[in-house]
Amino acid sequence: MQTTPSPDAARRWSTVARQYDAPGHWPTPIPVTFLYRRADPLCVQAIFHGPGGDDVVWRLGRDLLIAGTRALTGSGDVAVWPASAATPNSLVWLRLGPEDGRALLSVDRAHLSAWLMSTCLLVPPGTEEEHLDWALMDQLLAGR
Repeated sequence: MQTTPSPDAARRWSTVARQYDAPGHWPTPIPVTFLYRRADPLCVQAIFHGPGGDDVVWRLGRDLLIAGTRALTGSGDVAVWPASAATPNSLVWLRLGPEDGRALLSVDRAHLSAWLMSTCLLVPPGTEEEHLDWALMDQLLAGR
């Protein structure tokens, strides 16, 4: 008997990102939790856990993250790219924020890729629209 995951099914991965503040300085470890929910099939939440419980949440496109494990992708406030396409177990770089306040972070490429593939088991690429809740959009368009 095959079961369908519930709409609130999710995939979570906690790791430590490295933030690079300035050339020549050691990177700062930043705990981060990546959260993917079937109910929000287009986005991944990256929750950066700051000292004292001050979290910073970025919503990133799942497709952008998947593409960024293989090649430079993104523009504006978000860019993602692999440190070296020839080395599958290297890093993925994340550049987040506006030009005057960007953060440059890295995470393990192999682990990020494996976690992203687990999200594809929850919601296969190309089927995201089937998991969207269109009721809210219908209400907004109807002026309710």
